[in-house]
Amino acid sequence: MKRVIAMFLGAAALASGGVAVSQVNKQLAASNLGGQSIEGVVATVNDQVISQSDVRNRMRLMLIRFQGKVDDQLVQEVQRQAIETLIDEKVEVMEFEKLAKDSKIKDPEIDERIGEMARQSKMSFEQFTKVLADAGIPIQALRDQVKADIAWTALIRGRYAKQARVSEPRIDEMLNRIKASLNKPQYALREIFIYAPDEASRVNARQRAQTLINQINQGADFATVAQQFSAAPSASQGGDMGWLSPGDMRPEIETAIEKTAATPPTILPPIDSEGGVYVIKLAGKREPTGANSAIFNLKQVVARGDGAATKLQSVKEKAKSCADVPKAIEGVEGVSAVDMKDVALQQIAPIYRPALENLEAGSSDILDLTDGSKMAFYVCERRTGYPDLPSRDDIRSRLFDSEITMFADRYLRDLRREATITRH
Repeated sequence: MKRVIAMFLGAAALASGGVAVSQVNKQLAASNLGGQSIEGVVATVNDQVISQSDVRNRMRLMLIRFQGKVDDQLVQEVQRQAIETLIDEKVEVMEFEKLAKDSKIKDPEIDERIGEMARQSKMSFEQFTKVLADAGIPIQALRDQVKADIAWTALIRGRYAKQARVSEPRIDEMLNRIKASLNKPQYALREIFIYAPDEASRVNARQRAQTLINQINQGADFATVAQQFSAAPSASQGGDMGWLSPGDMRPEIETAIEKTAATPPTILPPIDSEGGVYVIKLAGKREPTGANSAIFNLKQVVARGDGAATKLQSVKEKAKSCADVPKAIEGVEGVSAVDMKDVALQQIAPIYRPALENLEAGSSDILDLTDGSKMAFYVCERRTGYPDLPSRDDIRSRLFDSEITMFADRYLRDLRREATITRH
């Protein structure tokens, strides 16, 4: 039921999205949604029509970000999700117009939201809309989606913002749980939750979960898939659950992690749970840290391809500190840098710990990675103690968002039950 506007991650994703869209256009032409000279009706919501054209355009919007292979199974899953999302949006906008009465969502507000998407993609408004048009997506399809998102956000904030209260004891409870977990192994998890309230729908949900796993294994970005298909509150963050200790997980997820023999990163098989099915990515594992542990803020600089060691040595000669790294790697093919914050020495793979044990600042020696690439650490900051805990404001925001999401999902389910929805 949960709908997330998970719009474009950047110019690279948009530019390469044409590959997926060209594939799906071929699939659509061969499906019951494409290649017809007369537009059919897919569904009606309180007598408002969702057409085949609406569904096709939404599918293109969803698939423009996919980097993996687009096969028949994915197209079917995207079609199902597109129809359900369009139904949700019809219901949401109708409810907004009924309750807001004289309040209207104006074109400048929609344009501003689309302009922000363009800026995030490092494009002008005109460039952004041209990329969409080249993919066969009319700008009105995006405007309709943005309008529904604005309407729903306004409704939820107005209806539930005062009800979603986060007490100080709840913050204390979560903070104490996080502190206690520092003495236990922790796992970095990403989730996709497929809503399936009964056993009949659970069978279909397992199949859908496996379809998504196949797509991810073929190269689709997990965060993109989560944003489009997950019904969990974490969907807007690409399914990121953060670092969790076993006691902080759902028991069925903890059991699946304990049983797996695979090392991170890996995707676990579909996991049945109350209300649906989970797809879990085990992104990392770290051992418990002590109060006197060395804690680092690092940059991990990796060089891949031919001449990797030479390229990385050149970067090391130019960059004497973390601040120098971005300029030093600019334009160097095959060299990238990743920030690693609040990492304890025990959480570094044992083979690489000696390079950091006595390093206070600057770069480590060049190290070998298992795939033949080369890597060096830059120490930006070193201190002693536990990794930084989230602030009380961070925890309050996290709990508030969870409450709001729960209210919104329940509200939308009620509205769908009350609406007259006919599928054709």
